[in-house]
Amino acid sequence: MKYLLPVAALLLSGCAANITPLGAPQSAQEALRPYYATLDAKLPKATPNPPLSNDTVITRFAFGSCVNENRDMKFWDVIAAQKPQAFLLIGDNVYGDTRPTNSADIPTLAASYKKLNSRVEFDRFRRSIPMMTTWDDHDYGANDAGGSFAFKEWAEKAYETFWGASDDVKSRPGVYESRIFGPAGKRVQFIILDARFFRSDLATMPYRDPAPALGWYIPNMDSNATVLGAAQWDWLAQELEKPADVRFIISSTQVITDAHNFEGWTNFPKERARLYALLGQKGVNNAIFLTGDRHSGGFYKTNAPGLSKPLWDFTSSSLNLAFGKGDGGDREPDPSRTGGFWGIANFGQIDIDWAAKKVTMTLRKDDGSVIETQVANAID
Repeated sequence: MKYLLPVAALLLSGCAANITPLGAPQSAQEALRPYYATLDAKLPKATPNPPLSNDTVITRFAFGSCVNENRDMKFWDVIAAQKPQAFLLIGDNVYGDTRPTNSADIPTLAASYKKLNSRVEFDRFRRSIPMMTTWDDHDYGANDAGGSFAFKEWAEKAYETFWGASDDVKSRPGVYESRIFGPAGKRVQFIILDARFFRSDLATMPYRDPAPALGWYIPNMDSNATVLGAAQWDWLAQELEKPADVRFIISSTQVITDAHNFEGWTNFPKERARLYALLGQKGVNNAIFLTGDRHSGGFYKTNAPGLSKPLWDFTSSSLNLAFGKGDGGDREPDPSRTGGFWGIANFGQIDIDWAAKKVTMTLRKDDGSVIETQVANAID
């Protein structure tokens, strides 16, 4: 019976008879809340994680995305051997999407979190390296899903419970947050965006056969279409006013590239232009985007109005679910990409040289060897 209630609620959510006191039709989320309030579920919690002190001078951290909880986990020990002060897991942290027979409590997601937590390599890493996270579609609950995903509030509950989300994150819809570390002159800001919970629906091209090699999505030019939603945009503007010497803006999907029709900020060009304009308005010449999702890694660079330094986008994906065997750049030519497009298991490493005011960005294989390196003069 527990599976029938949420389905009935969803069916009713579009009916004229199912209305709020103000007369407006209920959303799927509103219709599901009474059901979620009755759940007696013991959602899994990740292994305890050491805190990172706010006064830490960050000189090295690592990041990555796309972890299939059923595959080889040797990469955790490889990353730990680089001795990062922190690790950012920036989306598709498990593959727990909904299935055709799924219910509103997304049992596949809870099962995936439990499986990840059972892996000894993850447990060892989690106990030793401070972590920060955001989500992408496969740990949000459905492939390529955005703000219209009916079960997103329960997915958020599962995410926040597993990762031990901060009070700030739990106090508002979505999982975005910001952290600042280090003293003045060596201050690092991590701005961790949520590109799922509020995102408008994707626009798609008409069906054709054969299917397009680089995806079905086209730019959504609706003036009301959004990636971040109004509240998160306001929050981001406030965060960019805080003093920092270098800023890392984390987006689960790529920001700069236009070379494909898969998911990315390229699907919402007006929103990306707004992001660039906001950085220019705030005079943010010290930002680097860290992105994932693509099951390949690479470096991208562009110039934005109002900024005196180029913007970098460092994509690292996947930690253990790569789709290629090497440099696939010929398949996806891109003038904004500075090197190869590496469809092999990888992670990203950032080294900050405060004396030289340089940020070294290194894409590494899952054995720790270097794939490609770029240097950004991104420190104010």
